[in-house]
Amino acid sequence: MTLTRSQKGLTPKRTEHPGYVETPGRRRTRRSGSPSIDTTQSIMEDVEDEAVIEVNSTKKTRSRASLKKDPNDSSEVTEKQSNGSAKKANGAARTTPKGKLVKPANVTAQNDVHYEFGGPWGVSAIMMGFPLLMYYMWIGATYYDGGIPRRTSGQSYSEFLQYLGHLVYTGAYPSLKAWTIYWTFFLFEIAMYCLLPGVTAKGQRLPHEGGKQLDYHCSGVSAWYVTMIVTAVLHVTGFFPLYTILDEFGPIMSVAIITGFGLSIVTYIAALARGKEHRMTGNHVYDFFMGAELNPRLFDILDLKMFYEVRIPWYMLFLISCAAGARQYEQFGYVSGEVVFIIMAHWLYANACAKGEELIVTTWDMYYEKLGFMLTFWNLAGVPLSYCHCAIYLASHAPEEYRWNRIFLAGLFVSYLFVYWVWDTCNSQKNRFRRQAQGGYTPRKAFPQLPWQQLENPQIIETEAGKQLLADGWYGVARKIHYTCDTYFAITWGLVTGFNSPYPWFYAVFFVPMIAHRAARDIERCRTTYGKAWEEYEKRVPYLFIPKSKRQRQLNMLIKESHIDVPTKADGNGSMPPSSYHEFLPPDALAYDGPGTDKGNDLKITKTVSAYDEDATLTIDALLALPECNGRIGATGMCLGGHLAFRCAFDRRVAASVCYFATDIHSRSLGKGKEDDSLLRCGEIQGETVMIFGKKDTHVPSAGRDLIRQTLHEKKVVFSWYEVAWAQHAFIRDELSKGRYDPAISGICFQMLLELFQRTLTSDLGPRVGESGEPEHLC
Repeated sequence: MTLTRSQKGLTPKRTEHPGYVETPGRRRTRRSGSPSIDTTQSIMEDVEDEAVIEVNSTKKTRSRASLKKDPNDSSEVTEKQSNGSAKKANGAARTTPKGKLVKPANVTAQNDVHYEFGGPWGVSAIMMGFPLLMYYMWIGATYYDGGIPRRTSGQSYSEFLQYLGHLVYTGAYPSLKAWTIYWTFFLFEIAMYCLLPGVTAKGQRLPHEGGKQLDYHCSGVSAWYVTMIVTAVLHVTGFFPLYTILDEFGPIMSVAIITGFGLSIVTYIAALARGKEHRMTGNHVYDFFMGAELNPRLFDILDLKMFYEVRIPWYMLFLISCAAGARQYEQFGYVSGEVVFIIMAHWLYANACAKGEELIVTTWDMYYEKLGFMLTFWNLAGVPLSYCHCAIYLASHAPEEYRWNRIFLAGLFVSYLFVYWVWDTCNSQKNRFRRQAQGGYTPRKAFPQLPWQQLENPQIIETEAGKQLLADGWYGVARKIHYTCDTYFAITWGLVTGFNSPYPWFYAVFFVPMIAHRAARDIERCRTTYGKAWEEYEKRVPYLFIPKSKRQRQLNMLIKESHIDVPTKADGNGSMPPSSYHEFLPPDALAYDGPGTDKGNDLKITKTVSAYDEDATLTIDALLALPECNGRIGATGMCLGGHLAFRCAFDRRVAASVCYFATDIHSRSLGKGKEDDSLLRCGEIQGETVMIFGKKDTHVPSAGRDLIRQTLHEKKVVFSWYEVAWAQHAFIRDELSKGRYDPAISGICFQMLLELFQRTLTSDLGPRVGESGEPEHLC
């Protein structure tokens, strides 16, 4: 393991800053020359959005040259780099003792800069354009009955823009009342974050901090329920009717926009002043958008990123939808089903964020993203006041204008709850697996607790970097199935309002291309980071958003993980050996050693008998689907494979089977629970069978062999029976045979297989002569 300077005790303690706790920063040292890449930059791993879960923080050391090739992916620095290039890492520009201004050392060289969102010009357009878009949608929803603002006859473009500005000034002016409402809510949530009980969770290890993990106080569940109770009391008592939010929506939106810009500026300047920059490009516009500081905090407990991401946007969105219900009840004396749907949808989303808050601490936003305009503005203004237009439309229109067929609406409720179950359990499986791997997970009983939230002994893929990729549960179905659920949510939020206004559809129209772009970016990064392990994951889980049926997925998995010999003109034979333990292991064969044997014996009674049978059925399906197949199938195997070939013969499509020293048939001990029904079902075998054992086989003793042979006779199975004198169990095995291998007898046994398969599968000799009736007793 490479030791960092902090682990060796070589890094001096930093000066404490009142009101802030330590965040990933840089030592202030002199440097000269052109800026170089920040070699302590975090690895770009989207552990929030990937089915890929990092469970080992050990990272391979990379050379500086390799880092320059990929400035978005760097690992823990070596000791030499810590004392060399990483030592140059610095915070803001400062003045040396001689008065010379030195450029920030953690600014990436221009030829190494990797811009997102179109670089400085792109982020400038976003910062100016999105607030304008928010005002435009508000104007359309408020003054144009949900329609598109248009010029009146004879009105010039200049006059039209001035008119829109006048509407914003008169209808969305940031009044004192709006400031009071927004900031009372804001400060109230801060107080609850800090003062209410919760759990403490540790974030991901930060390589640039010597593996340091930040503590997060997670009081989201308490704050969520207190927020709902206090809001209900304020509404019922008339002190603050909830629909006041709708009456003051324009001014509140202006306050939120100003707050988003203001806090972004304060956070950026504070980071520069305190030397807490991280991964800077040197372009202030772009760095302001992306952020400077990684984990800014107040009062040693309030993590601003966590607070912004969970408490403000989703709690506010839920309150706006409740305000729509309150307004409708005030006007009509009831709440329509469509409004109830929106309230339910937003409650489920906000509640999920609260009940799983301690699992968010290891996500991509917490681990890698800096707190800049992008996260600050988006969470404080963008999300709650642009995603809410479905509720705004429903609140401002009579139910008759958007009412859906009741059966359709009921179906929408049911389907939404099902998709929510998939989404909730998908995220739970991922996060619980991650937390368990990082040192244990203590379950919380926050409502609702849904089935299949946790995986037992999940399938994993080991990477060369010592990490594990989760390839089980929902992440064994589709790699981005949680994005599929999010997309469904976005579409239904618009669909429930109908098609009379475009604004309720903003979330869906914005979200779908955004999430598609994010998925493509994540996949490309994972291919680069995980290499062959990621390729293996893509083979196991070929579907990105929408999986096919379970049967088709398993069939594809068997085909991809099997070695397929396609029939040739020479012999006409082809084969497909399936991977018996594909649910638990990669398709590579278990080693012929002690650990491999123990693993195989353990998995043999972990997998269910029905799963073995399903593999056999799917393999036969795959062979019959080959254009070269003549429609006749045979099965063979040794040891456990002999038993599986025996069960494979239960399928009427199997014309012949050869079972070498098949284990567990006599003892009924195959599969989970060790209660297989192979002997009971052997009468289902329609093809011809050959059973081969050694007389010295201790795994299938004499009494066991007699039981199998007698049962086959009683069930009138067409079979041949061979017991080889002096042969032990697995006498055909020539690798690590422990003295049991007999090449001469093995050759004869293989000839038995060839004779049966060529006669029943390859040749077409017609029905056997004298196949029916009792044989004559002739001398």
